[in-house]
Amino acid sequence: MKDKKWGIVVIGIFLLAISVFGQEVIVPIRPFDGTDESFVNKQIVADTVASGGMSSDHVYVFQRDAIYLANATFTVPNGKWLKLRAEEGTGKKPIIYLWETGTGSSPTRPPGNFVVLNGGNLEMKNICVAGYYEPEPDRVGGVQGGLINTTAAGSSIILDGVILSNIAGQHVRTGQNTVKVQVTNSIFANMGALTTSNLGAGKGIDLREAACDTFIVVNNTFVNYQDRAIRHYNFSNPQAGTGEIKYGRIEHNTFINGMGFHGLLSLGNVGPEIIIKNNLFYDAFALGEDSTDATRAAEWANTGEIYPNGNNRITWIFTAPNEVTQWTVRNNYYVISDSGQAFLNDFGFGPGSPLSYHINKRLGADSVNAFTQTQLTLGNIPKLMTNMMRWYESPTGANKTKQTTNFVRERDDFDRRVIQFYRDTLDASYPISSVAYTGADGGYPVGDLNWYPELKAKWEQGLPAQIITVDGEKDDLYSQLTGPDNGYLQLRAYAYNDNGKPKDDADLSAKIWTAWDETWFYLYAEVMDDTLSGNANNVWEEDEIELKFDPQATDSTKNSIWDTRLTALALGEAGVVKADNMDNVPATSKQFARKIIPGGYALELAIKWSVIKSGTEIITPAPGTLFGMAINVHDNDGKAKRQASVQWAAVLLDAVWNTPKYCGTVVLLPDHKLQFIARNNMTGKTNPVPYDGSDYIRDAVQEAGVKPLVFWLGQNYPNPFNPTTRIAFGLDKPGFTTLTLYNVLGQKVDVVLAKQLTAGSHEVELDASHLSSGLYFYKLESNGRSLLKKMMIMK
Repeated sequence: MKDKKWGIVVIGIFLLAISVFGQEVIVPIRPFDGTDESFVNKQIVADTVASGGMSSDHVYVFQRDAIYLANATFTVPNGKWLKLRAEEGTGKKPIIYLWETGTGSSPTRPPGNFVVLNGGNLEMKNICVAGYYEPEPDRVGGVQGGLINTTAAGSSIILDGVILSNIAGQHVRTGQNTVKVQVTNSIFANMGALTTSNLGAGKGIDLREAACDTFIVVNNTFVNYQDRAIRHYNFSNPQAGTGEIKYGRIEHNTFINGMGFHGLLSLGNVGPEIIIKNNLFYDAFALGEDSTDATRAAEWANTGEIYPNGNNRITWIFTAPNEVTQWTVRNNYYVISDSGQAFLNDFGFGPGSPLSYHINKRLGADSVNAFTQTQLTLGNIPKLMTNMMRWYESPTGANKTKQTTNFVRERDDFDRRVIQFYRDTLDASYPISSVAYTGADGGYPVGDLNWYPELKAKWEQGLPAQIITVDGEKDDLYSQLTGPDNGYLQLRAYAYNDNGKPKDDADLSAKIWTAWDETWFYLYAEVMDDTLSGNANNVWEEDEIELKFDPQATDSTKNSIWDTRLTALALGEAGVVKADNMDNVPATSKQFARKIIPGGYALELAIKWSVIKSGTEIITPAPGTLFGMAINVHDNDGKAKRQASVQWAAVLLDAVWNTPKYCGTVVLLPDHKLQFIARNNMTGKTNPVPYDGSDYIRDAVQEAGVKPLVFWLGQNYPNPFNPTTRIAFGLDKPGFTTLTLYNVLGQKVDVVLAKQLTAGSHEVELDASHLSSGLYFYKLESNGRSLLKKMMIMK
């Protein structure tokens, strides 16, 4: 450290302010102040001396936004716990740098480890540890092997929210059998340094050949590793194997920029159950598969899988074979970036198989769901280590050996960022438009969920990420919907507008299901269309669905409509010259899927509420919110112009695109449902066309703008209500008419209307001031016929 000033060591009793919470004794650790006694290891030793020995109930708490140094390894004796945590509250995670020991033959080098467990245990939370003092970058030339190690059996290691960076060997190493190794919500970075080691080093977790009863690695990001992210391998005797990982769970991790020199997940001998699911691998095995590389292939010697040339087969994930392990491997996605693919192309390498033959065989038919290749970009990550990879392959570099004599750090090292980058700037999120965003169990994003904090909170509660998975398939939630009153619309051929009339339902009709949550508006449509095309003059005349929203349905401001469209076909499909993927919506605010179905096509979409706005008008997603809306489904039939449209709206005219008074009204209901009312909230204009799938005939009188003479009963609006609501209905012929209100017991509680009425449409207002909250039924009777609907009073 430049200009480091040493204070005077005060000899006396070591005093620390401590607080007791339950059984834990909180021991504050002060930041490094230039004095010898302020090294982290010295402060912990002083506390153990003052306490008469190490106390497992002592918790060493580090200040946020603070810098610490440690210059010696702290050893935890058998049976004891070392507990290190950042203080609660806001602020950035504290950083501990390993500082020069000042002893031995290399006094300027840091200690070989931060913590060694001699049968003891470690719990560490929300703390950053770097293997050398990074403000002086040249100190990488003396970086040591690791940060955490075990030297006796029986230890447990529990890491949560930690950031470990810059070692030559491995961040965590278990030289002896462990009870538990659990790593969650952490970042492992900069694994490996050819300044002091070789390409066979540079690992995240190295279990060596030891056994581990429970191995849990969940919601972590591994970035910049030379060798394996996880290693469990008996180098000296591969055929003898390792101790077993009895239970292993590797889930929701993101692996970025790994050479994968001797593999990616080298799991050795495994026991009853291994789970590998919902992970994202981004250039995670970047050296790829080179069957001629004997140096790399040497450490796949426990699989029994051999190339014809005699080298061991190179794969990402492998174990010693057995027939007893229960394997779960699914929903893992991988990406090969442009620079990663360029490297593979230049050397003629393939990406390698994610799984060994043995694991594939054990999975059987499930192996098809194990890994999916996709394309996406991550927010802000280091560059892929292609300089080092090309140096390794080059005859003037390592020439496919582990020699490092001509390695030049400034030229060949990987993009070695400082620990503050990983703490403050690293961003491994990706666009929600990616299939990987809903590719994990429960519709969650694959990879480390810490990059999506709101979703991670849901995941921890066991909730689904989204109520709907946008994949072109009808979700179970939609099966609960029964009609317009809760979000299910049937736009039959008779629901046409002035764009043209379909021949019949097979020519054009649609079934539409909708849902909502606090983030998304969802829609799934099954459209019957006997001729699909994508070659119209204008994109708005293609086979497609159009959505028109009036965010504030209380004024008639012209052009207050927000709209978007999704065409039935995509660019790249045969004959398609124009298409629209809701192009006016940012990629991070939409999801969509298409599917061809018998007789037509299915479209599914989700739009973030935050983008559905017009000027200052927005929609607040909460029960009771109402807004204007219209839905158009267009039919082209391979012509230059569209031939017909079916529509849900208050007024069946195409001009709804700039006429808010033509929109119907939508109300957000509890339980993710929506109510569709074909009435305009401002004018009361009501479209009598049914959207429940019933038979209906429109005539020339109606098309001229006069409501047909049919017997119908509309849904009261608003609903729920307090204290007044309006009820619209129609009579096909004159007669004495009653509108009666009943409670849930079938008891008559009010007569809203009882008189002779003419044929046509009518509307009455109900004042329920005298009634209590609850569910009621209203019944229309005239000329020997009746209709019944439900309403809800909420006071």
